[in-house]
Amino acid sequence: MRTKFSWAQMGAAAAIFAFAETAFAVALTLNSVTSDVLGPQSASAPCIIAATQCQQPAGFGFNNFTSSGAISSYNMYSTTPTATVADGVQGTPYTVGQLESILGSTFVVAIDVNTTAAAGETLQLFEVIINGAVAYNYVGPTVIGDIANNGNGFGDWYLSLIDLSSFADSATVLFHAVWNNASDGGESFFLVSAPGGRVPEPGTAVLLGLALGGFGLFRVLSGRRVLV
Repeated sequence: MRTKFSWAQMGAAAAIFAFAETAFAVALTLNSVTSDVLGPQSASAPCIIAATQCQQPAGFGFNNFTSSGAISSYNMYSTTPTATVADGVQGTPYTVGQLESILGSTFVVAIDVNTTAAAGETLQLFEVIINGAVAYNYVGPTVIGDIANNGNGFGDWYLSLIDLSSFADSATVLFHAVWNNASDGGESFFLVSAPGGRVPEPGTAVLLGLALGGFGLFRVLSGRRVLV
């Protein structure tokens, strides 16, 4: 059995694939850490967004944002080399090759929370933006504050798992974090290598479903019959 499609139909199918690749992201999981095992932040676990002086590998920077008890809402992007990038402003992206040279293809994002207020600091959003499109994300809100070991250089939470193995070395990568109710010192978002642990390529399952549905739709619209 075979199905005949025109070049226009095939082009439309390709458009569906392209749309799905940019419109859907792999969901990140947020996990708590109850002991000091994730870290400490060091040159082998570089910061991407932090309001403290991080130890960084050569040539690897972070957004050294300004922290204040009077600021309770943050909307921060990563940047390299190290600079202070304003709230809501995208920094200079990393490349996949740069990240892989330090971390390998798979890693997690550790969060060292620096708030002890009972009201609780809340993570609203975290995104990994690759080539200008959201490839991985976590959507809250989730309370991450009110912890005992705040601000000690170890991760209190981590977001997993990010896999860059399917992307070209030249692909650009930005990290984006939105959180509020911070009341003490500055938070640190840093990367920790996680060898192995493959995850699906962004949007793979959705791509397949859209493509199959799209082909069926083209048959209906075109009125073409399946030839046996």
